[in-house]
Order: sequence, then structure tokens, then C-alpha cells
Amino acid sequence: MKFYAPAISTVDGHAELSPSRRSHRLALTTGRVYIELHTALTLRRVFVAIMGFALDILKSKRLVLLGVFLGFAAAAVAGATPSPGNSNAAEFYRGKTVRIVVGFPAGGGYDAYSRLIARHLGKQIPGNPTVIVDNMAGAGSIVAANHVYHAAIKDGTVIGNVSGPIILEQLFGNPAAQFDMAKFHYLGVPAAEVYLMLVSRRSGITRLDDLLGAKPRQATIGGIPNTTIEHAPLLMREVIGTNIKVVSGYKGSADIRLAIDSGEIDGFFNTWTSAKIAALELIRGGEWRILAQLTDIPLSDLPDSMVPKISGITKHEDQRQLLRLGSAVPSQFAKTYVMAPGVPEERIQAMAAALMQTWNDKEFLHDAEKAKVEISPISGNKTKALVRQFLGMPAEVKLKLQKIIHGQR
Repeated sequence: MKFYAPAISTVDGHAELSPSRRSHRLALTTGRVYIELHTALTLRRVFVAIMGFALDILKSKRLVLLGVFLGFAAAAVAGATPSPGNSNAAEFYRGKTVRIVVGFPAGGGYDAYSRLIARHLGKQIPGNPTVIVDNMAGAGSIVAANHVYHAAIKDGTVIGNVSGPIILEQLFGNPAAQFDMAKFHYLGVPAAEVYLMLVSRRSGITRLDDLLGAKPRQATIGGIPNTTIEHAPLLMREVIGTNIKVVSGYKGSADIRLAIDSGEIDGFFNTWTSAKIAALELIRGGEWRILAQLTDIPLSDLPDSMVPKISGITKHEDQRQLLRLGSAVPSQFAKTYVMAPGVPEERIQAMAAALMQTWNDKEFLHDAEKAKVEISPISGNKTKALVRQFLGMPAEVKLKLQKIIHGQR
């Protein structure tokens, strides 16, 4: 027995053989029985043809053959029927504008990712809407998170691009955090991140040991409130004992880079994914030096292979736990994309699928490579699991982190 299944597509609700397969036949050969499906068949005609052939088989008492045939036929017809969810989503999104609300100013890493994504996302969303980026900077993306959670329309046309580490502000009871990270709908993360300690050559600091010991030098480090860019230097100062002065209040990494250029500060903590976009040549040329990487697994593509990781800058497990939970773990879902509670489920699913398809699209990946944007996607479901696991942090660890991050500013 041979079974040849034609490529069936749908046009205005009808089944039609793919133009590229017009010469193909649906044939079932048993004895001298043969059937052919021509182009432009409607679903009704497909069904009638199938049932007619099934009756012929039944009359010949070939019941096993009948079961096999009907199984294949049902799958073919089902595949030709559009998914109700996708159809409804396409009807909704057609002609609409989808807005990505980025919690940081233009010119930084979050902005670079979202603008690249926006150029490709529309073709993956059912209905192919227009996608735009709206920067809403403030409080390390807490302003944007509050807006998406409360004020933004809940119809599926607003996506938040917020910083995962604001989860710490929720854990610490920061009154500015008017959201529940457990209730956001997570669409995914384009890449997990690792924070680096970066200083300028002008500072005269060449290695982390320069900031430790009996007569350490001091590094003035810039911070963005409520983000790892601020949390990391505080952790390094209070947990490891590095001689760091934190100057916070910057709105984004672009502002911090200007402050480094002017000599206002010596450096800052930034992700490798963002540093590659904005300052790779400065790092390669030695204008910026990497003193530490806040990870257990060293990055393989750093220009300097000798940069110490968490285990190399700590002396005992308590220190390692605080650096991991204060920086390394929330950085796994740092550049997260979310929708608010109340958005219809089918639109959440459609958008999550569209983002993952975008992050695996060849044209998008080609543009990402040119822009030095790292893509190693984490699904929405996995992101949600990471968030919920983090929210279950032991109370004693939470109190230690809260004292370091909120009590030592």
C-alpha cells in the first residue's frame, strides 16, 4: 500500500492543494483501487471523496485498511483547518499597532534589543500588526512595569520589556513596586545575562585586588536605582569588601557611559550582552578593563580569559550564595518580555509563540549578529518557573540581601 498526501493549504476557509504540488495525487493503491484529488477542492469535497473511498473499502471488507486510511485522511483534513485561536488572534491584530514599552532610555542594551525585535516581530504575529518601541525610563524599569501592570490597555497590544532584577524590590517591599512579578504573563527572554565589573583605564585600576587589602584604591562606580547595575557594586562592597563608592541615580547605561567618558566616575557593572553592543572596541582596545564576572560559569568569549568568577572572588559559601541570589540568578531573566494580568489567553499564547519564532528566524539572527546582539532564548514558561522559584527565597537570605541593598545605599 502506498499513500501520497497532497500539500493542502487554506484559502478563505477552503482546502486547496498547494500550487507547488498541483501534479501530486492522493492515492491509495490496493488491488486496482485508485483515487485522485485535484486542485481547488473544498473541505466538503475532500470529505465526500474520502467517505466514498472508505465505503468502497468497507464493501470489500478490508477493515484494517479502512482504519489506516481514515486515520491519515483525518490528519490531512485537520491540518487543512485553521486553528481557531490563531484565526481569532489574526482577526484581532490585523491593522493594529503593538507597543513594546522599554523600561530604560534609548541608547542602552534594553533599547537595542527591543528595537531589533520590533523590526521583525510583526511578521510572526497573526495578522501582522505594526510593532513600535516606546521608552518609559524610571526607577530601573519599575515605572514601566507599573504602567504595563496597571495603566496600559489589557487587550494584547502592549508588551513590557522590564528588568528581571526588580523582583528584588518586590521581595524587599519597595512601595514603588506596584506589581506582582508572579502574576505577569512571561513571553520569554532573548538571552540570559552575566554582569561584569568594568573600569576605565584612566582610573588606574588594573585588577580587582587593587580594591582589596589593607591599603586599597577606591573605585567610584555608577548605578541605576533598583537594578543589578546598582545592586552589584553594593554586594561587592558589603560581601567581598571591595573599596567601592557607589554614585547612583543614573537613568540608563548610556548616561553612565557618558559619565565614565567625562571622568565623573571610574566604571560600572554592566552585562556582557550590553557591553558587546555599546563598548566592545573599548574593551578590546584596553580603554575599559574587566575586573570580575558575576557568574559560576566563566564566559567563553571575553577578551581576557583570566577574569575571576564568583568562586574566585569569594572565600566561603555564604558569600557565594549572596552574590548568586543578588546578581547571577535574577540576571537569568533580566531582559524579560511580559504582558499584564487580564490579557486574553489566546493573545498571550500568540505573542509568546511569535517572539520565539522571531528569535529563531534566520533574517532576525542575521541582523542580530551584525548588531552584536546575543540571542539564546528562554521560553516564557521557563522564565515564569525561574521567577516563582526566586520568589520562594529563604527568609533569612532575603533579609541579608535587603540589608545590603537597601540598608547600605
